[in-house]
Amino acid sequence: MEVSRSGYYKWKTSMPSKQELRKRELMGRITYHYHDNNRRYGAPKITKKLRHEGYKVTERTVGLYMK
Repeated sequence: MEVSRSGYYKWKTSMPSKQELRKRELMGRITYHYHDNNRRYGAPKITKKLRHEGYKVTERTVGLYMK
């Protein structure tokens, strides 16, 4: 894989960034709303629900995560 040993271990032991943690949290909420509504809701309705929950997120971001 042409990765240095030190680079691999640095990657393996590093903590996830704030952005990665937020993305994981949003993905969980998007998945919840999608399945809770019988897989009928798209990005606009899910974005509205997330904003109602207090998340600052755009419809484009939700659409990309859903893709």
